[in-house]
Amino acid sequence: MKLHTSIAPRRDGTVLVTGLDAQKYTFVRDADGELSGDVPHLPTVAMLLAGGLFYPADEGDFDEALKLSTDGGDADADEGDFEDDGPGVPVELNTPPAPTRRKPGPKPKAASAA
Repeated sequence: MKLHTSIAPRRDGTVLVTGLDAQKYTFVRDADGELSGDVPHLPTVAMLLAGGLFYPADEGDFDEALKLSTDGGDADADEGDFEDDGPGVPVELNTPPAPTRRKPGPKPKAASAA
């Protein structure tokens, strides 16, 4: 399915996506100025559409996109390819915060000779 994206492009004008099938998909500006790319892998299409930053390029594909988003992609796709590693919490949440460093205090004043 040909998709458009609203993601800001890289410096070279492209958006790169790694699909669920481990293929790399490149989105480039088309004749209308939209960032578009062809993604034939239906589970990857479903994932991209679910993210909200990709949408079908052709109006005729909106019905298929709606179907993909409701049934989770290709019904024939193997569901055992990925293991569930938990709730999907970012690794950063399990990292303890770094201790704060104290700033050195004011320097003591020199004693005056009187």
